[in-house]
Amino acid sequence: MTIENLKEEISSVITAKGCSAEFFFLLDGDEGMCVKSVDINEADQTKLAEMFTESLSSNILLNDDLSLIPISSADDRKNALYEYDLDDIPDELSNLKKIIESEKFDPFSFSDDSLKQLEGVLILIGNQDVQLAIYKHHYPITLLQKDSGFSLTKMRGSNRFQKLDQDILKIDPKFQFIKLNGKYYILDIKALERFFGFHDAIKNIATQGVENIKSSDLVMDCGVFESRLDDITFSRKLVKSASQSPVLSVIPNREILSFTNTHPALKGKFKYSTDGSQFDLKTKKSQNLFLKLLNDDFLQSELTKKYYESVAKDNIEEAAENAA
Repeated sequence: MTIENLKEEISSVITAKGCSAEFFFLLDGDEGMCVKSVDINEADQTKLAEMFTESLSSNILLNDDLSLIPISSADDRKNALYEYDLDDIPDELSNLKKIIESEKFDPFSFSDDSLKQLEGVLILIGNQDVQLAIYKHHYPITLLQKDSGFSLTKMRGSNRFQKLDQDILKIDPKFQFIKLNGKYYILDIKALERFFGFHDAIKNIATQGVENIKSSDLVMDCGVFESRLDDITFSRKLVKSASQSPVLSVIPNREILSFTNTHPALKGKFKYSTDGSQFDLKTKKSQNLFLKLLNDDFLQSELTKKYYESVAKDNIEEAAENAA
């Protein structure tokens, strides 16, 4: 899947004949998470649908600089959409599947349910033939509760204020995830890390990454990596560098070690075993640098012969094959 193909698929949904939107609340109640359909008057529902289709267009379709990257290979580039390719799927994401596949949900009821239980807003866009689902995380700041402080609102047909007597939910066009044709795409990876159990999924794969490093016999003590697995940022880098490394177990160890002694950005930055056959990574700085090394971040221009460090890299040969 290329970003161009994905844009075409999204466009085919939001421009389909009879395209409309349905809205659902994801509630965290006493019996766990549940999805409730939301009854909105027709005019406002149409405006909300337009707001989210415009958001899809501006954030994805009209974003010429957007890259599509597997989340297991996530790097630090700012303008990216991540395809979720891990086996462990957070519950919040799986609820997008529910609203696509299910026909009926209990309606949200002000007498039985509470906006205080709101975890997210789910939006199903499309017609009976093609659909995509959007997940919008609910932040408490977007709910103005009638019993929170003393809130005033204007009385209808008057210049007088009165106490707010009902909760107000603000919905903006920002969203975090979409589901389309059986795949999940992440627009806001930071939200995924903070709220959706993503760390556990990443940690499981990062653990295998540590095993890959152990198997290479390139590092004296791999316990330094295991001790940092609770750091989500480090775990994510470990997944990318150790699980899908273009260097580890591909380039002979002696060549990797020799490279660190000659490259201007690496020379003198590492310590080694007595016989020089392994890295001695006692500091976090050297561990981080080692992961960059496994990711092949240290490049040299064939044209200028200058050296560069590049975190965000797309394989030109693969891109050419996909475009063919």
